[in-house]
Amino acid sequence: MADLLAVTTESLEPVYIIVSSEPLLVERTVRALLEAAVPENLRGFNFDVIDARGATASSILSAAQTLPMMGQFRMVLVRDMASIPAAELNQLTDYLADPNPTTVLVGIAAKIDKRVKFFAAAKKKKFLRELSAPRRLAPWIRDEAVQRGVDITPAAIARLDEVIGADLARLSLSLEQLSLYAGDRTVEAEDVDDLIADTRERTVFELTDAIGAANRPRAHEAVHALFDQRQSAIGVIVMLARHMRQLGLVHKANADKVPRSEVAKMVGAPPFVVDKLRKQAGHYSPPAVARALRLLGQADRALKGQAQMMRTLGRHLGERVIMDRLVGQILDMSR
Repeated sequence: MADLLAVTTESLEPVYIIVSSEPLLVERTVRALLEAAVPENLRGFNFDVIDARGATASSILSAAQTLPMMGQFRMVLVRDMASIPAAELNQLTDYLADPNPTTVLVGIAAKIDKRVKFFAAAKKKKFLRELSAPRRLAPWIRDEAVQRGVDITPAAIARLDEVIGADLARLSLSLEQLSLYAGDRTVEAEDVDDLIADTRERTVFELTDAIGAANRPRAHEAVHALFDQRQSAIGVIVMLARHMRQLGLVHKANADKVPRSEVAKMVGAPPFVVDKLRKQAGHYSPPAVARALRLLGQADRALKGQAQMMRTLGRHLGERVIMDRLVGQILDMSR
């Protein structure tokens, strides 16, 4: 994928059919192509997104044949291309032989049938790009950490590889979480165990998703499971606060009518995560989000400062009481 991430305006091809089951790889590749093809201030004119649902060959061709406005290129992104009926797709085959040189046509799909005439022709023309997770994850994690400015030990990298496996989106998000958790110090293997390691069925991600979805039974179940696994309560609060801040940013983006393509950058999450955050934001009004963040701050101070309670109840039980109460208070504000 390196050649796609390093693409320049001069090296752009007229067609890219990107096939991958890794949303993170797809999202980063599309972003690199867009940045090379269309300046940010011209994307309102020269960037079209077509959903496969209801898409026809004529609508895709019309967008692809349109000339750019005030720029060198247009980009047309066709989502979930494999779900377009083969009869419609095959009508695009002739376009591959003579594509519009001022349009970058990008189709994305998780999986394709290479027997379909259109995909077979795209492969023959070398327009088909298949992206997959690397076989060795440790070098990928190390490179990702360097790009994010995260100082991490080899032991922590190995632990992440062991705990998460080939889920690139979650590996990337986990590095961000570990960076927030560790602050200015180096991320150690113990940090991975404190914040990330789980039994795969119960994770801090499940808790944030359950709260975002206003699912009370699932949220309390996740809290109990996290403590059964001896998770760090402060680490959980860090991630809950991040999640609530993202919901607040989604509300701000909606109020400011920020274009969908820009919301991911504003929120600091891939587009496939932003779609989920938008849905979850519907469960919490902006005042509720602000109140939740205040409660999280209070809980953080309580965990760090209520020494007497911790001595009376025991550290782990004291943390569980605080977290149970906190989760219940946040869920009480959902609608």
